[in-house]
Amino acid sequence: MNPYVSQTVESNSCGAHSIAYYLWETRKIQFINDKTFVADIHKKIQIGPNNIGIPEIYSSPDKMSQELSNSWHSPASTCMVANSLLLPMAKGLNMPTENINVFDKIKAGANKYAIIICSVGQQTPALHYMLIKYENGAFKLLDSLYNMDHATFKLLISRYDMDQVVWESFTLEANGKLALERDSAYYYTGAGILIK
Repeated sequence: MNPYVSQTVESNSCGAHSIAYYLWETRKIQFINDKTFVADIHKKIQIGPNNIGIPEIYSSPDKMSQELSNSWHSPASTCMVANSLLLPMAKGLNMPTENINVFDKIKAGANKYAIIICSVGQQTPALHYMLIKYENGAFKLLDSLYNMDHATFKLLISRYDMDQVVWESFTLEANGKLALERDSAYYYTGAGILIK
């Protein structure tokens, strides 16, 4: 299991980290675990100027789908269920979406990976992207804001100055909360990027 580079909260680069994790996991690119590589992706997927008040440096789901599809030959589409909290944002940005719940597709085995969009808190505007997969009967995620606290990874950090983001199992509760083995304030927004 490779520990991956993490992000700082102020970098707003969770979308780029999720793309990089996917590329390294699927070996679409050599495993370089490099923050510069992530920063370069982040420059390409930022929302940019808009009329709905979203900070320009936030990641755009539509640009993330295009980056995966066009630059990495990994067809991707932005998906949003009909009652998603993010529907007004998608409409305000003229973002095309498909009415698909990415969790259903992943669990059914139609796709192995997706990038989900979570809110930090049940109704907050703070959003966070995470790469997920369904494997051996369990959902797993990579959270670029979290570093595991295991002694083994602490040893890796001290020896190699590496970050320690690793796959974590989780369940999706009926209210949309992601239940992890640690405290979590993440709630699924009903939106994500399905990678085919």
